[in-house]
Amino acid sequence: MEKIIIFGASGHAGVVIDIIEKQEKYDILGIFVDTPEMQGIKYMGYPILGRIDNFYGSNKGIVAIGDNFSRQLIVNKIKEMKKDFQFATAIHPGAIIGKNVNLGEGTVIVAGSVINANSIIGKHCIINTQSSVDHDVTIGDFSTVAPGSQIGGKSNIGTLSTISMGANVIQKINIGNGSLIGAGSTVIRNIPDGVLAFGTPAKVIRQREPNEKYM
Repeated sequence: MEKIIIFGASGHAGVVIDIIEKQEKYDILGIFVDTPEMQGIKYMGYPILGRIDNFYGSNKGIVAIGDNFSRQLIVNKIKEMKKDFQFATAIHPGAIIGKNVNLGEGTVIVAGSVINANSIIGKHCIINTQSSVDHDVTIGDFSTVAPGSQIGGKSNIGTLSTISMGANVIQKINIGNGSLIGAGSTVIRNIPDGVLAFGTPAKVIRQREPNEKYM
């Protein structure tokens, strides 16, 4: 099997490791982190090999960090350090992927999620547990569709955006770059770039900072 490395050792990294093991496609060499206190121990049975700044051992891996902006920063750092580095895609065998679905590199598709025909999922996205992406949906790079959320057909989700747990987006909706839809919300109108919106129906509450975390 092809050897890969993991970047990150959070709860999301545990989910990614479980998916990779179930794929039976890659052999995980170890994990690189930005937290010095974790070095020298094991996580999910795999050794913490060192800091992300000094990764080694494979020219292929996956960034297993849940926060969109942090994930983007690490991906960009890796690309600067090694321009020919390749990013693996993790797809749980229990996910349902429709015909003509395009998945970007580094994206994670979690158990129980459904992506219907002709949808485009960008690079380094997370399509999480029991979420549903209907037909002809486009999701930009570094975005997250959280557990139990649903996106209606022909909708467009921008880069670095999050559809939080249990949120519903009706069909043909546009959600801008860097926006966050609050948990349990129902989106029936377009949402602009860089805002926090929640409620039923979802309304814009305030602007978001470019690097604002959602967890």
